[in-house]
Amino acid sequence: MKKCLFSLCSAVLIAFTASAAQSVTAYLTYAAFNLPVKGPYIETYLSVIGSSVKFVKNANGKFQGAVDIGITFTQNNEIKSAQKYTLNSQEMADTSKGGPNFIDLQRYVLANGTYSMEISIADKNKSEAKPFVSVVPVTINFTDDRVMISDIQLLESFVKSAVPSVLTKSGYDLVPYVSTYYPENCTIIKFYAEIYNSKKIIGEGQKLVMNYFIESDGKKVKLSDYSAFSKQTAAEVNTLLAEFNIEALPSGNYYLVIEVRDKENKIQAEQKCFIQRKNSHGRLSLEDLKSVNVTNTFVSFYKSVDTLSDYIRMLRPISSSSEVLYAENQLKSKNLEMMQQFFYTFWKSRSETNAQLMWFEYYKEVMKVNKVFGTHSLKGYESDRGRVYLQYGPPTSRDKVDLDERNSKPYEIWQYDKLSDKSKVLTNPSNSQSNKKFVFVNSDLITNTFKLIHSTALGEIYNDSWQSQAGDNAQDNFDNPR
Repeated sequence: MKKCLFSLCSAVLIAFTASAAQSVTAYLTYAAFNLPVKGPYIETYLSVIGSSVKFVKNANGKFQGAVDIGITFTQNNEIKSAQKYTLNSQEMADTSKGGPNFIDLQRYVLANGTYSMEISIADKNKSEAKPFVSVVPVTINFTDDRVMISDIQLLESFVKSAVPSVLTKSGYDLVPYVSTYYPENCTIIKFYAEIYNSKKIIGEGQKLVMNYFIESDGKKVKLSDYSAFSKQTAAEVNTLLAEFNIEALPSGNYYLVIEVRDKENKIQAEQKCFIQRKNSHGRLSLEDLKSVNVTNTFVSFYKSVDTLSDYIRMLRPISSSSEVLYAENQLKSKNLEMMQQFFYTFWKSRSETNAQLMWFEYYKEVMKVNKVFGTHSLKGYESDRGRVYLQYGPPTSRDKVDLDERNSKPYEIWQYDKLSDKSKVLTNPSNSQSNKKFVFVNSDLITNTFKLIHSTALGEIYNDSWQSQAGDNAQDNFDNPR
C-alpha cells in the first residue's frame, strides 16, 4: 500500500462520502509494483459500501447498484493515464436488508516519477448526485541498481488460482483488503509483496531471507510474537505471501515490516505498511523490551521501583494505547530493569537526541498539574483536568464558574483554538483539531475533583445533555466564552 518515501510504505486510505442525499461511501487504497522488462504499474483497490448506494431493477428484473468512477494520473499538468468506467454490483433479488459491498481492482502502467491521482465517484442511480473528487500525490521509484520491494498489498483472502483473472498474481487470486484498520472481528492479517533485482544484486543461486514482522507504534520495537521469515533463492522476482494471527494484538498503531537480507545478514531492502488495530483483549509481550540497553543513560539512575512506578504512571496522559498496556505490565511485574527499559524506550522514541530533556520538561508540567488539580486522594495527573492538560497542552481560554451562580455547580469550560494530541505524536505527528472545548464539573462541592462530562474533541466523551449537569447558564458560557 502506498505512499512510498525512502522505502517507507504508508498505506493511504481514501474515504469518499458526500451529503446524506447523495451519499456514496467508498474506500480506496493503492500499491505500486514493477514487472521485469515491462516496468512499473499502479494497482488501485476500491471498495464501495453497498448500503450507501441506490439499487434499481435492471433488465433481468434484479436489483443492482452502480457507481461511476473516474481515475486520472497527471504529471506537470499532462495526463499520463486516465479511465472512466461504471462499476456494477452483483444482482440481488431482494435488497430489504441492504445491498452488498462490491470491490474493484484496476492497473495503470506508469513510469517512475511523481503524479497527481484524481479519483471521482458518483452514484449512477441518483440523478442529482454530484461526483465526490479527491486528489492525492503518487510517487513511483523503482531502480535496477539495488534490491527493491513493492508496496505491501493487504489482503482479504488468497487462494490458488484455478482460472487466471484480474485478481491473479504469482499463481494466486488475491482479494484486496481495502483498509488499514483491523477491528476486533478481524483476527488475521494477510499480505503480499514482490522483491525485485535480488538475482542481479545478491547473485544468481544465492540465498536470501525475507524477515517479516509487526513493529510497535513507530518505536522500532519488533514484536517477537509477530515475527517470521521465508528463505528463498534469488530470482528475477521473489514473492512473499504470508499472514499473522493478530487475535492477541492490542489496540494501537503499528507497522507491518518486510526486510530482505543476504547471506551475510545485511539488510538489502526494507518496506513498511501502516496498520491500525482495535482490540480490547490484546496484550504485548514483555520480551520485546529485553534488548534495550539503559546502561549509562539517565534512566539508569532510577533505582527505586516505587519512584519509577510513579514516573511510569505519569506517562499515561501522553501514551498510546499499546504503551498503556506495556506500562500496566511493568507496574504489575515490579521488575526494575524492565521498568527502566520501558521508560527509556518511551522517551527515546520521542526524541533520539533529547530524551532526557523531554522527560524533565514533561515532569515540570506534571508537577504543575499536581499542584493545581490535585486533591488529598488524587494526584493532579490522574484527574480529568490534569490528563487533558498534559495530553493536549494548556487551553487557549479557561472559563471558571463558581457555586454562587444560580442553579449551578462549579464548572470549567476549556477552549482550544488548536488542539494536538500528544498520545498520537508517534503515529500521527501532524494530528490537529480546531476550535474544541471541554466541560468539567465538580459534583461533590467539597474537593477539587472536576469530572470531564462533555467535549467536542474527537475521541473524548460526548454528552448531549451535559448542560443539566452544569447549570442553567452553562450553554451560554459554552457558546460565548468569557
